[in-house]
Amino acid sequence: MKKIIYLILVAGILGTTSCKEDFEIAAPYQDIMVAYGMLNSADTAHYIRIQKAFLDNNKSSIDMAKEPDSSYFKNLDVVIKEYNDNNTFRRSVSLEFIQDMSAQGYPKDAAGSQGFFNNPSKAYKLKIDSLNPYYKYRLVVKNNNTGAVDSSHFFMVVNGARSKNAQNFYIDDFTKGDLKLSFARTAFQAKYTLYGTTPRNARMIEGILRFNIVEVNIGTGERKRRSADYTFAKDVKNGSQEFKLETLNTGFYGFLYDAFGPAPANTQRLIDSCDIFVYAGSNELYTYTNIAQVQNSSLLGDQIKPIYSNMIGSNAYGIIASRALATYRNAAIDEVTLDSIKLNSITKSLNIVGRTTD
Repeated sequence: MKKIIYLILVAGILGTTSCKEDFEIAAPYQDIMVAYGMLNSADTAHYIRIQKAFLDNNKSSIDMAKEPDSSYFKNLDVVIKEYNDNNTFRRSVSLEFIQDMSAQGYPKDAAGSQGFFNNPSKAYKLKIDSLNPYYKYRLVVKNNNTGAVDSSHFFMVVNGARSKNAQNFYIDDFTKGDLKLSFARTAFQAKYTLYGTTPRNARMIEGILRFNIVEVNIGTGERKRRSADYTFAKDVKNGSQEFKLETLNTGFYGFLYDAFGPAPANTQRLIDSCDIFVYAGSNELYTYTNIAQVQNSSLLGDQIKPIYSNMIGSNAYGIIASRALATYRNAAIDEVTLDSIKLNSITKSLNIVGRTTD
């Protein structure tokens, strides 16, 4: 069951008016669960964050946000259940409670000027031998203190092998052993295009090109590596369909200028190889992203508005979704494109003089 919910996180009451005060903005305290997780079949471990949303008549929400106890539940059982196509239960896998995500390589953001806590950073870790695109998965969370059970269901989007069939995540160019990128031609609406096939259960496709450069200080010889990601195209499909990610070549030049800017004094730049990433997201992720974009671009973007959730339960909200990733590393930029970057009026000030050799 999917639902559109109204989730109001109040930062505090900043002032009062002379209006009649017979309407309570804050309700009595209750446990509200918020769960977020993005599973990728290529990962060896998956993490799901489960926290409280809090609102209290008698306490400042800003003060509550400084206390870890306001954000975490103390006694949860968290499992992933697997079902086949006809909803027959197959197995259940318990998630491990992680007290400190920084020890897993995922530190929480700094506390900031408001002093919100950043330690501990807790989550739940799933280790599972395989995630199957033909099965349905359900996250089930039981609060042992209250007895409440909340859950969500989702379908997996699984990375495919590099063979073209109806189920694999396949991209034509990624089968090439020596892929070279070319976006030199900018006249006549010339375009850069990637063709491929979405995996089973995919709904949204997104292409990202990572430009890698090396900055060299002419005086000292110091070398500094930099990179920038260009989301060049998106597409919407309905599982196991051919897709096309396409953008005008002219877009690359404006992106490079915005990302790196004119070269500092006494600095030359060398272009390195590029990495290409194509993500395939599940229908849950597509719906969540689409609703958020529509709301934020509307005239009512600053108003309280519905947020998509696929959690099931009277006091549970959030999004549990999946995605797959296809990657091509170290794709070269061809010589004609390199010359264009050097001479184009948009990118000339970047002072890219050649390519790296290391």
